[in-house]
Amino acid sequence: MRTNKKLPDWVIGLVVTMVFLFVTLTGMFDFTGPIEIKTFDLRARMTASRDRNPDIELVVISENDISELGAFPWPRDVLGRCIDNIAQAGAKVIALNMALSKPQESPGFIAVRRLHSSYEMSGLAQQGPGLIFYKELSKAMTDLDNDKKLYSAFEKAGNIVLPVWFDTRSSARDMEVPDFVSRYAFERIDGRDKSGARYGLRWFSKLGPLLPSLADVAAGIGHMNIFEDKDGCVRNQDHVIGYLKGIYFPSFPLAIVRVFKDIKNRDMAVVLGEGIKLKISPSSIVKVPVVYSQMSTPIKWSAGPAVAFHQTPFVKVLKNRVETGMFKDKIVIIGTTAPGIGVRFATPISGNLPDTEVVANSVANILYGNFISRPGWLSVLEPAILVLFGFFIAFILPRLNAGPGAYITLGLIITSGSIGTALLFYSNIWLSIAPSILLLIVGYFLLFSNWFLSGGMSKKKALVEASKMDTSAGFSSNAQSAFNRLLEEFRRLPLEEEKVKDLLFRLGLGYEQNQQFSKAIATYELLMEQGGNFRDLDERVRRLKRTGASFDPGSFEGRRDDDLKDTIVHMDTFPALEQYELMQELERGKTGFVYKAQDIKTKQTVAIKAVNLKELGEGIVTEVKKRFFQGIESVGLLTHPNIVTIYDFGEDKGFAYVVMEYIEGTDLRHYIRPGHLLPLRETLDIVACVAETLDYVHRKGIIHGNIEPANVMWTKETGDVKIIGFGITRVMPSSMYKKHTGPDFPYYVSPEQLSGKKTDGRSDVFSAGVLLFEMVTGHKPFTGEDISDLMLSIARGKHPSAKALRQKVPRVVEKIIDRALEKELNKRYQRAGQMAEHLRKVIGKIDEILAQR
Repeated sequence: MRTNKKLPDWVIGLVVTMVFLFVTLTGMFDFTGPIEIKTFDLRARMTASRDRNPDIELVVISENDISELGAFPWPRDVLGRCIDNIAQAGAKVIALNMALSKPQESPGFIAVRRLHSSYEMSGLAQQGPGLIFYKELSKAMTDLDNDKKLYSAFEKAGNIVLPVWFDTRSSARDMEVPDFVSRYAFERIDGRDKSGARYGLRWFSKLGPLLPSLADVAAGIGHMNIFEDKDGCVRNQDHVIGYLKGIYFPSFPLAIVRVFKDIKNRDMAVVLGEGIKLKISPSSIVKVPVVYSQMSTPIKWSAGPAVAFHQTPFVKVLKNRVETGMFKDKIVIIGTTAPGIGVRFATPISGNLPDTEVVANSVANILYGNFISRPGWLSVLEPAILVLFGFFIAFILPRLNAGPGAYITLGLIITSGSIGTALLFYSNIWLSIAPSILLLIVGYFLLFSNWFLSGGMSKKKALVEASKMDTSAGFSSNAQSAFNRLLEEFRRLPLEEEKVKDLLFRLGLGYEQNQQFSKAIATYELLMEQGGNFRDLDERVRRLKRTGASFDPGSFEGRRDDDLKDTIVHMDTFPALEQYELMQELERGKTGFVYKAQDIKTKQTVAIKAVNLKELGEGIVTEVKKRFFQGIESVGLLTHPNIVTIYDFGEDKGFAYVVMEYIEGTDLRHYIRPGHLLPLRETLDIVACVAETLDYVHRKGIIHGNIEPANVMWTKETGDVKIIGFGITRVMPSSMYKKHTGPDFPYYVSPEQLSGKKTDGRSDVFSAGVLLFEMVTGHKPFTGEDISDLMLSIARGKHPSAKALRQKVPRVVEKIIDRALEKELNKRYQRAGQMAEHLRKVIGKIDEILAQR
């Protein structure tokens, strides 16, 4: 029941504004922070430069290099030869982004060294043949000493920068400070007297080892610790870390720039709480700003992976097959990108960025003074924007009609986001936009909720709004978007006026004409609740509910089968759908059939599926009909190009039927058999489309529950993918599975479905993994001679290797399959969108390879 009493709009506006101001100014109960971080990530991706960096080259160790040279790590003389080639090519700095913590001594080297020592002690190496043998033994020991060869390459190059890592987990403490720490630590520290300045840094007491001989000939050393945010994403670089007591140690990127620009220790200063100052020349100072209390600097990202920084394979450099001048006077960073040996991070620009590119981005930031910052004047501007938007919500929005109010609010949201993006793009300034945008959204919905609960507008204003809708909104239009908008408008109008009732009644008629029966019922029930039994609403609603006695527009498992013809229902029992002309039988089975038909009025080609409810057994018909109805309600909420469109449904003559979009294609059952498998790229594209569609469905709070080849339609000519079959698994009882290896076996259900546990989107991910396995191998990952064996295999068994079944399956695809088929939910893909993203990356690599041929 509505009431005529309501809070003044200006009170609501002021209260919500004060809440947002309190959160922004104090940081307490900051619910806007996580959203702001996500908007920052979006802006970082939008503003990431795709221009190739002219001063930084990456030499990467990829899977191809490992295939050619053997298992990694390689003997260090291989690395030494590569460094020699880079140095001879004129590189100004060579940064080695890999750990060199222990000596690399092969068993042969150890044996020769022991023999050399024993022979020397025996006194046989003094003269004659014994001396000759001793010299040969010494030469063999030198040839096997790969660390010494690497040392010689370092010493000869004279410009090697090495990383070290602080132990962030152990509570151990170094008793002595390594010599290189004293050599490369910051000498000038300003701001020590500031309250809490020292404790704002990250402090560690244990440093990972670095081979002393290599540290002695390195031109620079810096820490390579990268810290992830709470959501597992890397957004910042700590260019200074505290070590033991009073030692401030620079980052690996900072050490690289120091050598590249020949910056002396006296020209580097840490200003606690503010950043780092680098004196590049007598007239040029680069200021590395910080944003967070740990002296962290946000990284200004360039596009990647392998976009903004040119990558050269390690083998090409080793064999000196690079262009003359490629490395001259440049920074060359050597690192790994091969899966399994290289470290990768989730970042705003990529969910799988190699650590070498993280280093390259940080180096580029320092090199060009290209930093994201938050100037002090933002602390005034951001609250001022909140005050301005709060004034709009409290005193301007209540005076506007629904349409203009929504458009102006949306315009302010877009303007706020655009300004934040422009500042980041043109000035590298991080303006917080989430609080102001959330204030507009929350304020708008609170005001309109207040209007709705209080009876909305006056009668006069309601009639004006109704007239506007009648004359300008195209009420008689059949466009679904128009109906949706109008229904939302009616929800805040008082329904005492006949004209408003009449318009709402006509809205329901429009839904009926569009065969959106559930929405028509909702519209009529709203009118009945507020306006009584207007016209023939009682009878109309009863009729619509009978018509919508529910059928899930899901998959129909019928097949053409001569052995089943005696049980097929004759056409005289088919529901009397006078609007449609049957054109061709597509499928027929024990419990129903599928026909291609044409809408007599619109000439549109449709597919009609019907299931004989009597064949399901008396004990489950009611439940099946109820679940089918819920399924069709779910599908009605979905609008996606990869989901089949529903036009009509109902029950007649013991049949549940649905009229849906006709798809010029076939389901995937034909393409899962050996000899009929699709090319790998097409297969990955199909399953990626399925995963992307499932991600959309899951965000709507809906679980498909029955992903299998029969429920995925594919059109070969266009590549279109359509998913059907929503809700079938949830309504078919386990007793319907036959004790034979036929199509009714639950090959595609997840372990949690079998155990009767509550399922979520990860269950669909498992089914998509089964589909991908079968499409790339032609075999099912889980089998059994009967239903019990199969269920046990799904619940506990390990699926076979996809690559073992078909050698052409790439390892990366096998890893995607393995993760999708994880028994433990926490180890499986948490979202179908993650699986789709990984598949799209593989497709991109395939396209790159094909383009190079």
